Amino acid sequence: MASKSDELNYTVISAFNDQETNTVIEPGELYPADQKRANKLRAAGVIAEDDEGQALPKTSKAADSDKEKAKAAEVTATSGGASDADDTTKS
Repeated sequence: MASKSDELNYTVISAFNDQETNTVIEPGELYPADQKRANKLRAAGVIAEDDEGQALPKTSKAADSDKEKAKAAEVTATSGGASDADDTTKS
């Protein structure tokens, strides 16, 4: 198996179920893969044919953090707004 340093990020153009993590990868997300895996993804049509990959970010936790922030925002939106919102009428 290739080391992490051999991986690049590829832009997903079609949703697919990642067999390694059993999660759905949505279009527009960046997916880290080595060259062999990228070739399989291209053949399956889930990354662009001309996608040569992008260098992996220094911290790969950023994507997970963004997802958590989005989930928190959804909870806030569905629970009636932020708890620090000023509901008093100004005179």
